[in-house]
Amino acid sequence: MSALCWKCLDDKYLSKMVRKAGERLKCSACRKTRKAFTVEQLGEKLELVLRANIRLGRMIGDSEDGYEQSGDSLNFWVQEAIGECHGLDDEIVDAVVGAEDVDVPGGEEPFFDESASYDSIPASILEHKSEWDLVSKDLKNSRRFFSTVAKDFFDRLFRDIESMETWNGETRQYESVVRTVPGGMKLYRARKLDPARLKEFYKEPFKSVGPPPPEKSLAGRMNVEGIVAFYGATDSETCLAEVRPAIGGTTAVIEVETSAQVTLLDFTRLQASRKVLSYFQPDFVAEAERTAFLRHLHTLISQPVVPGRESEYLITQTMAEYLAYVHKNPLDGILFQSVQRKDGVNLVLFAKLPTPANPFPLNYVARSFRVYATQGITYEHFEKRVYEYGGDVSFEHEYDGDEN
Repeated sequence: MSALCWKCLDDKYLSKMVRKAGERLKCSACRKTRKAFTVEQLGEKLELVLRANIRLGRMIGDSEDGYEQSGDSLNFWVQEAIGECHGLDDEIVDAVVGAEDVDVPGGEEPFFDESASYDSIPASILEHKSEWDLVSKDLKNSRRFFSTVAKDFFDRLFRDIESMETWNGETRQYESVVRTVPGGMKLYRARKLDPARLKEFYKEPFKSVGPPPPEKSLAGRMNVEGIVAFYGATDSETCLAEVRPAIGGTTAVIEVETSAQVTLLDFTRLQASRKVLSYFQPDFVAEAERTAFLRHLHTLISQPVVPGRESEYLITQTMAEYLAYVHKNPLDGILFQSVQRKDGVNLVLFAKLPTPANPFPLNYVARSFRVYATQGITYEHFEKRVYEYGGDVSFEHEYDGDEN
């Protein structure tokens, strides 16, 4: 009778389960007698978690070229769930298939089949998106400041954000979504220029193009009126695109650099991040849904707000205040993708320094003042497929969103 002991199981939650509930057996991997599960017991546990987290792959192709099933084999998913199988993977797969309670003679179709392929079931973001909308409504209609509803939501959402990482294919390393950037980081800021004020802008570029003083600070995506924030980009072309100048318009751009270390939450990394979870941990579904929503959050904070609906900024403003002042490890700012320029990255710095003239760790780069005239604008488009389903007509991505 094949068995695996708690020490030979990679998954810490499954290992803990075996150590607590297993019986003393000779392990087929290390050959030592310890608390262990038989292959049949492992199959029973895996049958439950795999059924909840994978689905049969879709048939892809057409009648002319033939069809194939998307996804991966049951053997792959067994190893994905428990890690190293120590040569027992085929036995464990057989145990998973055998553990399924299905009445084949009675006409029931088995879910598990060694010849089938399976896809993962995407974690849903609907619950967190609904809570995001409820918090936004609470901020609009109830308490703008010190909202306990918003604090509780962001406490849970950003609880361990510092531990999340993303894989960089170029450096072949994992990178934290929270970046600590030393002084000297180059940034750019742009502002539309009335030619009549050229001399003023040229003489005092940082004062004219840089962030306004608090008394002139208007509400923005990440700041309320009267609270200044630095909005910039990591390259000048993105800055120009973000200003959205008209054809024939004139725009001034300056370069600045950070004078001290800053800690930034990089939403471009967060969107691609993955958190290692165990199918056997008690809060697997809740954690999978939270991390899925965190990745989706980049889309929510970067999408443009329709003029006249600036109240939509309330929740992102509150999120910025939370990250800057309430979070257990306060941040200096955030990075997020530009929606005005493909591959462009925007940056927002939160005001942290008490110096009225410059509440940010920024220095103007001498002779970096530039003026640009806009002579053309390029648009990119993609087709949105329209579907009719159950009498309703919807865009394709709306149905995809219901599945995630």
